[in-house]
Amino acid sequence: MLGRAGRKGGPVLVVFGGIHGNEPAGVRAIRRVWPEIERRSDSLRGEVVALAGNRAALRDGVRFVKRDLNRRWTFEGIERVRSADPAGLADEDLEQRAILERLEPVLAHAHEPVTVLDLHSMSGTGAPFCCMSDTLRNLRVGLGLPVPLILGLEEVIDGTMLGYLSDVGHRGIAFEGGRHDDPATVDHHEAAIWLVVARTGLLPEDQVPGLAEHRARLRAACRDLPRVVEVRYRHVVREEDDFEMAPGFRNFDPVRKGQRLATDGRGPVRAPMSGRLLLPRYQGQGEDGFFIGRVVPRPVLRLSRAIRRLGLDDEVARLPFVTRDPVDPDRLVVPRSYLVGPVVDLLHLCGYRRRLDAGDRVVFVRRRQDRLL
Repeated sequence: MLGRAGRKGGPVLVVFGGIHGNEPAGVRAIRRVWPEIERRSDSLRGEVVALAGNRAALRDGVRFVKRDLNRRWTFEGIERVRSADPAGLADEDLEQRAILERLEPVLAHAHEPVTVLDLHSMSGTGAPFCCMSDTLRNLRVGLGLPVPLILGLEEVIDGTMLGYLSDVGHRGIAFEGGRHDDPATVDHHEAAIWLVVARTGLLPEDQVPGLAEHRARLRAACRDLPRVVEVRYRHVVREEDDFEMAPGFRNFDPVRKGQRLATDGRGPVRAPMSGRLLLPRYQGQGEDGFFIGRVVPRPVLRLSRAIRRLGLDDEVARLPFVTRDPVDPDRLVVPRSYLVGPVVDLLHLCGYRRRLDAGDRVVFVRRRQDRLL
């Protein structure tokens, strides 16, 4: 634990840095802001908790030692780590166990949903952004950051820490501050921390140091970029693929269908669709080669939020080809033959973004916290 400040009984913010060991900027930003947070401890309306992630990988400057620590955050994976003999656990299993030992008491004793701000950086060049599970609870915090908002990663990546936290009812915001080694990335992380402190009500805005400057810094870094992008494609890289991203791509670069983006052992890797390139991989480790997203118009996001606030998201189960899971009301079963664009878009509007294959059918899942608001 890097630090804990404030008082019990109010909102709780957990700031998390270094879940990937080649992303130290988040830890540096936490250490930079922590003296100011401690000085304001008596003024905080709740608690701020700071945690470091993969300490072994941070020491070695690598993304991970044995496995990606930001995967296997499933109920089954957590139970395996919690109940296993520590002597038989791998490096990241031990790190995950240590995180749980520090995080779970914070979650258990909070009087309201905890907000977790997970600070990341990227191997390529580009503007900062935030991403989260598509829930009203997350959007209330995420939209307070003047950076592009990425939705839909939960469709294509399983087992993230923030996905697990959303599943158990808390808020989880991932903030990508910039390139790993860019000094501005630490500045962006610092700005995000203070903006979320204000957004969660831990301090009044007039007591947050440099709030206007932090907001202006992020706006300037993201000038002319779309406000909301949803992920439509993930290129998965296997260890034996010999994947190499083509040089010169930046985060949010427009790409066209068929454009060569990378090469691997089979030849050129081309964009399967047009859109915005996200997180091009210019590092040796990691299974995400790149993502492609499409811009979501602001009126569509407003419509999605209104549908869920009014409880109209339940009405999608009335479509004649949709069946609600009799055990889990947050799962809808749709025949694969009906998965044309408008149907998928409607499910997304209603918060059903996660997809599970079930033969000739597909199960769409929403985060249950929207139903419990």
